[in-house]
Amino acid sequence: MNKAFSTLTSVIITKSSAQKTIDSYQKAIGADVCGVMNCPQTGKVMHACLKLGESTLFIYDEMPEMGMSATGRQEFYLYVDNVDSAFDKAKNAGWQPTETPADMFWGDRVGAVQDENGNTWKLAQKVRDVSPEEMQEIMKKMATAAV
Repeated sequence: MNKAFSTLTSVIITKSSAQKTIDSYQKAIGADVCGVMNCPQTGKVMHACLKLGESTLFIYDEMPEMGMSATGRQEFYLYVDNVDSAFDKAKNAGWQPTETPADMFWGDRVGAVQDENGNTWKLAQKVRDVSPEEMQEIMKKMATAAV
């Protein structure tokens, strides 16, 4: 295993502009750029590496001729230090709010925004620990209420 990366690295292939996406991710969620390689013939982004905390994200421009096709919208669950601040930062960067931050029964405070590619970013912050027993009781009450 490569020690420079976590076990799983997500890849986003953009239909629009990978460079605009990279710029947006820097501004909206504080991504750090590790490197960008452009295609010498087209100038498109063939590979970009971004760091979000301890995680890595690769971003490419769509290039079907090279086997890189956009697959559609994706969803990411991103832990942050302060979900309300991160939500406001993403919103101020032009991302569309889809869920206002709220405390969830599993112990996270979560808000959601959508980037310019239609990807959903669930921004989360751990606010309390929930025991397995408490989680089971909450889920039982939710199931009963839904009937």
